[in-house]
Amino acid sequence: MNTILRDLSIIWTLIHCLVMFMFLYDSRYPSKKTNILTGIFMIPIIIVNVLNVRLLGIEMAGKLIIPCCVLPSLVFFFIMAKNKGTRFFFTFCVVDTIVLEVLFITNLLDGLFGVKNYVVMFASRLVLFPILEFLIVKYLRKPYHFLQQNMKKGWGVFAVLAAFFYVIIIWTTYYPTIVLDRPEYIPQLVLILVLVPVMYMTVFKVLWTQVKLFNAAEENRALNMQMKMVNERLKSSAETENSLKILRHDMKHQMLLINDYIKNKKFDEAEEYISTLISDIDKSNLKSYCDNHSANVVLSHYHKIAEENGVTLEINVSLPETLAVNETDLAVVMSNGLENAINASCKCENKKVGVKGFTDADKIYLEIKNPFYDKVIFDGNMPKSKQENHGYGTKSMVAIVEKYNGVYSFRVENDCFVFQCSI
Repeated sequence: MNTILRDLSIIWTLIHCLVMFMFLYDSRYPSKKTNILTGIFMIPIIIVNVLNVRLLGIEMAGKLIIPCCVLPSLVFFFIMAKNKGTRFFFTFCVVDTIVLEVLFITNLLDGLFGVKNYVVMFASRLVLFPILEFLIVKYLRKPYHFLQQNMKKGWGVFAVLAAFFYVIIIWTTYYPTIVLDRPEYIPQLVLILVLVPVMYMTVFKVLWTQVKLFNAAEENRALNMQMKMVNERLKSSAETENSLKILRHDMKHQMLLINDYIKNKKFDEAEEYISTLISDIDKSNLKSYCDNHSANVVLSHYHKIAEENGVTLEINVSLPETLAVNETDLAVVMSNGLENAINASCKCENKKVGVKGFTDADKIYLEIKNPFYDKVIFDGNMPKSKQENHGYGTKSMVAIVEKYNGVYSFRVENDCFVFQCSI
């Protein structure tokens, strides 16, 4: 009966080691294929390790765990991994070290309270592993995947540190004999088991801080770039309005000249001069779509760009003269959204972009809809650019919406890509 409990606890441990690793690990294959391949490869490894315990004993099985379990699974999951390199090795060491912590803590508890009858060990593992998995899913899985995706460098030193502690735990436990047969070394093992989670918490805190600093720098860079762009357009609009004022000021003199042409029956000269005036006025005209000046500047600019690219820009915007948000922020959101929409529409047969905007209870509601020519890939709730050094525009839009505690969404709907936000 005792050996059955021991064997069941080993199987339970190895299965949950796999489960925890799959929670934190990114495979390059779909989940169904990943699960099938993992089962085909790992079930024989689990059987081999259980047989080692039954035939060779706990001590020898522990010494063989690296060649019979760790190395084969390391190679297999490395081949399957989406994020290879030090990120993968760190994840592998983290999960294995967590499992080793539970393994040795439950062994110690069994030796202290169960007189090595495996009852305490089996019962404690039966409870601890599901609790750990619950905590990983609720608190660690999402931020850890975020770290993996956004922190592509700087994992090397942490992977080496994790591997170092991993080797120390195994060495202290099994060499030269199992630690339960060397009770004078148990305090040292306990100290190591305490230091390991402290070390990992420190590592995660450092990584998280680095990601936040990196994202803040990228958002700041993107915002500065977009602010510069919008300010240049606003400046250009001011220059256009000044030109229009000059034209209006000169209107009286121009009318006198036209009148003189007509009096002297110089109709061809009068017609040519009138055509020139109309052309100059059209060039300097800022179309009015709503009462807000900044919105008109952005919409006029992108309406012109859309026309030049054969794109129909359908505008239904009703924004007041004064807004509850900074007008430059609104201009950045609109500019990025329209630029992305027009660029995508240029490669489609249906070259039509729609933009809607209105206010309600001091909130601005904005929607930009456009067709798309290729499959849209999402990273969480954000569209992911397939090109390097792209995607800063959407990050700027999101940063501004979040600045005002607003909400946003990017989605595909009826063969159109839709951006909506309220700020």
